[in-house]
Amino acid sequence: MSVSLGPFAMGMLQFIFILAVIITMVTAWLVGKRYKIAIGDSVFHVLAVGIIVARISFIVRYFELYTEAPWQIINIRDGGFDLWAGVVGGLLMAVWEVSRNRQIWQPLAITCLSGAIAYAAMSGYHEYRYGGELFVPNVQLETLDNRTVYLNREYLGKPMVVNLWATWCPPCVREMPLLEDAQAKWPDVAIVTVSQGDSKQQVLDFVAEQGLNLNDMLLDHNNRLSNEIGSFALPTTLFFNADGMLIDTHVGEFSPARLQQAIEQIRAE
Repeated sequence: MSVSLGPFAMGMLQFIFILAVIITMVTAWLVGKRYKIAIGDSVFHVLAVGIIVARISFIVRYFELYTEAPWQIINIRDGGFDLWAGVVGGLLMAVWEVSRNRQIWQPLAITCLSGAIAYAAMSGYHEYRYGGELFVPNVQLETLDNRTVYLNREYLGKPMVVNLWATWCPPCVREMPLLEDAQAKWPDVAIVTVSQGDSKQQVLDFVAEQGLNLNDMLLDHNNRLSNEIGSFALPTTLFFNADGMLIDTHVGEFSPARLQQAIEQIRAE
């Protein structure tokens, strides 16, 4: 579910996208040599415009949330992109590049198609290997009042956000007020935080220090949930619909807009 590169972590699909971009640029160089025409700049323009349009489309949809923290607009690690808006933007840029130099249409088409196939193949394999219908894991956890609960039974029939965090993780700490706001804004959604490896006293001290009022804070002393889902990067957030099916995931710190987008998805399912 996640990939760690030294101190940096990202979701597997983000990693696949970056790898597909690299493959596309290498293909542009190889195809350019074959056709004896430079297309690297044109391919870069298509990719850049596609990414920018995808980001702008997302920001426009959730603009009111970015007014409270405008710096989040440039925080592309939050994963806020509209795929199909980006595809349309990239195609329009490709048409513009070809209109300026008709000789590049064939190598540009081959390169862009190769990149799309690479992304589809890698993401398809990932879905086949790790995807399918994933449901709430059957993991035994502990509440702050010493009850034992099973994650897949405790919140049956409700959409659920499960946030894996730890008291020593700064991005996790920054997310807590957003989760508290989400709990008040969407009372029909279970907002569940699962501490990874912290002791009960550490979590209680943290809650008191931060003045938090989260209803469903669970303890996972042995990191069972991280092991079950295959993500050891913190924070990691899972979004399940009312049937318990995994609809979306987010690795790393989320923005208010990204959190709202994912919650809207699980409430609509």
